[in-house]
Order: sequence, then C-alpha cells, then structure tokens
Amino acid sequence: MEAYWIALVLVSAATHPLRDLTLKGAAHPVSCYVGVSVIWVLLAAGHAWISGTALSLPRETWPFVIISALGLALYYYGTLSALRRGNLSVYYPIVRSSPVAIVAFSWLVLERDYASLALLGIALVLLGSLMIQKSPGGLLQDRRAFGLAVLAMLGSAAYSLSDAAAMQQVSPAPFLFFTYILVVLMLSGIRAWEDRAAEAPFLGVVRGWALAPGRIVFAGVASYLSYLLILSAFGLGAEAATVSAVRQASIPVSVILAAVVLKEPRFLHRIGWASLIGLGVLSISLS
Repeated sequence: MEAYWIALVLVSAATHPLRDLTLKGAAHPVSCYVGVSVIWVLLAAGHAWISGTALSLPRETWPFVIISALGLALYYYGTLSALRRGNLSVYYPIVRSSPVAIVAFSWLVLERDYASLALLGIALVLLGSLMIQKSPGGLLQDRRAFGLAVLAMLGSAAYSLSDAAAMQQVSPAPFLFFTYILVVLMLSGIRAWEDRAAEAPFLGVVRGWALAPGRIVFAGVASYLSYLLILSAFGLGAEAATVSAVRQASIPVSVILAAVVLKEPRFLHRIGWASLIGLGVLSISLS
C-alpha cells in the first residue's frame, strides 16, 4: 500500500508545477487564481455529482475546512507575490519546502520525536532554499520575495496537515467544494483590497479572468486532478510530513520547466541546489 500512495504523490508532483508555470507572468495573477479556485468549486461539484456523494460535511470537519482555506489563501497570495517579483525556479523550491514547517510543528506542538536523519534533511532543505536564490553580491536577492515565499510555504504546511486529518473523516469532493468557496471569497477580497483605490474594486477580478480564460481553465483542471492524487494518498493513511516530502520531487521539475519554457537563467546553479533540497527531502522521508 505504501508503494501505491508514493506513486500517486510522485505523479502529482510531476504535474503540480504546471499551474504556476501556466499563470506565470499573467497581468492580474490574483484574479487568475480566483478563477482557478472557481474552477475547483465547479469540478468538486461535478465530482460529487458523478460519484453520488452528497455535498454536506459533518460538523467536526468544518474546522479543517477553515484551516485549509486560510492556509490556501496564504499559499496562493505568497506564491503569486513572490513569483511576481522573481523567477519560478528561484522561489518555487522555497514555497514547496513545507516538510520543514510540518516536521517543526509536529515536533514542537504535537511532541513527535524525529531521528537525526530528519534533522539533517531539514538543514539541507533550508540550505538549498537559501542558496538557490542567492545573488552574486549577497545572501538574499530579494528579501521581500523570500519572505513571501516563506509565507506561502507556511500556508502549504497548514493546509497539508489539515487536509490529511480531514481525509480520515470525509471524501475529497465535498471537502474541496466548501474549502474552495472560502478560498474564492478570500482571494477576491485580497484582489479588491489591491484595487481599493479604484472606483470598481472587483472589476480587476473580472478583467483578470477575461484576459486569460484558457490558461485559467487549464491551470484549474490540471491542479485539481493533481491534488486529488494527494488527497487519495491521505485517504490511504499517508502521513502529512511524508507526503509533503515526497511531493518535493516537483522542485527539480519546476527548475527544468522554467529553464526550457520560460528561458530562465542559471540553470546549472539552480538545478544543483534543487537537487540538494531533494536530498534533504529524501532524508526526511527515510527517517
């Protein structure tokens, strides 16, 4: 069974960077991600209808819905803001370093013990995440972008832990349906706040959808199918830290795609440090 969920997570990891790659450089990125979230709501409703699952949740699952929605909003906003300021191959590896936060939370709050191999893995991930975006003249090329990427990473850790717990109680479709309704409202609020000086603050949301409808639909469908594999792994009993660690296979994929599709520079430098992050993640997984 373990090999089965690992295979699910690896397939998900290989396709996960497609969403950020597709929407990189969009004129209104927050609006595009509102559109992606709307696609998720529609897909979840269709998924529930096809599978004959009722769109209802037990009362004890709602705290996980709220935590996941908050984590996702932080993840989307931090990712978009960081990628707006820098390259995909620089900040995506930092965003995807959530195993570090998950292990730290589990150790400090849940009082779980971790082997020295896990601590070594955390150190490697932190080192690789810093060095992959190091400029020739300093440690941090863009402090604000780095902080936003870390914010996104913390959001990713929060929703991963919450989703793993929720999948022990409910099926994916109704959970994603209600979670992403909240995400749509949160991201729309962020977009309206960004446009607060405009006469029609929600006009930016509509404009963003109109400019890139094909990209939004593709990003929404690809990311929904990708995350269904993750939720399936959680449903099989996979632990959040381990799943999040295996998902880091998406890091070298993102670096390669950024070099091939976006023509981003310093490929050898970044793939080297991305490999170090991967080694750290492997250490966490093995521990």
